[in-house]
Amino acid sequence: MSPSTSRRRFLGASAALAACGLAPELARAQAAKLVGNTYPGVYEELFRNVFGPALRKQGIDPTWSPILVVDVVAKILAARDSPPFDVVLFDEGPLINVLKDDIFAKFPDSRSPNFKDLPEQFRGFENTGPVITVQAIGLAYNPKKVAKPTSWNDLWRKEYKGRVGLTGMASSLGTAYMCEIAKLNGGSERNFEPAFAKIKELLPSVASVAPSPGALVALFQQGEIDIAPNYFNNIMLLKSKGVDVDFAVPATGAVMIRTTQNIIKNTKQFDAAVKYVDVALSPEVQQAMINKPYFSISTSTKVQFPPEVQMLGSSVPDMLKKGVLLNWAEINKIRPQLIDRFNREIKV
Repeated sequence: MSPSTSRRRFLGASAALAACGLAPELARAQAAKLVGNTYPGVYEELFRNVFGPALRKQGIDPTWSPILVVDVVAKILAARDSPPFDVVLFDEGPLINVLKDDIFAKFPDSRSPNFKDLPEQFRGFENTGPVITVQAIGLAYNPKKVAKPTSWNDLWRKEYKGRVGLTGMASSLGTAYMCEIAKLNGGSERNFEPAFAKIKELLPSVASVAPSPGALVALFQQGEIDIAPNYFNNIMLLKSKGVDVDFAVPATGAVMIRTTQNIIKNTKQFDAAVKYVDVALSPEVQQAMINKPYFSISTSTKVQFPPEVQMLGSSVPDMLKKGVLLNWAEINKIRPQLIDRFNREIKV
């Protein structure tokens, strides 16, 4: 058989596959398959609707589990030699806590063209992967029921009695707002005593202590609370769907929880995983991430902040000047005891 005959047969077979609708299936079969996690809610929508299509254009076929970090860590530690994930999304508190377990591959930032667009604060921890998004924490409130808050201390205002929502310290959200309350009242990342004292004073005004940030969001939808600490992206997504809710930045600044994308040691798809992380940092994905309806805060300096996000800053560098980064290395030294104490004394 001549080369020209072979080529004609190949092209003919490809045309037949396309005519039968099988070409996309063949392309997917040849794509690098990666398993990752996402967080339930806004991030799951964002990954499936924005990140997924961008990855497929680069020959990567992702599968995601909407799962919390604590469960991700347990699964990885149980199967180090054959990890159930190739790439993982991590909040900085839990990430810093598991660095000692050596579950992450070193990230080759020289192979990531978009890494250079990150400020130093978003280049990750111990070279284990960059920060791809920031979760900004402030005060969510119902503008039809309560005045716009300006401080964490506004939670104690008499007119909010019976309408305050909280969540426990097992979440980054819960630990962050407790830390800010501690600092406002003479405490620090190592001293949460003032926060516990103040929260106990607040309990008569608390309508609910939700088990998770997502459950706290649902209480706004159900009309059971009018003010609560929460994440900017959760609240802005809810607002875009017509719920009576808005977001306020406390005078001390929004707390920024850095969320990294990390490659797991022993993945069999290391090269594809590097590309996966770089796609997450691409200007196209980063801009779509911060735009309506997701409002997930980007970390690339290439991104333009839309008007709705400019309460946090006019740009990534401006947001870093105005926001608050917590010392999670210090917090983690006492966090298990803090979680246990909150669950016993405040009741989740």
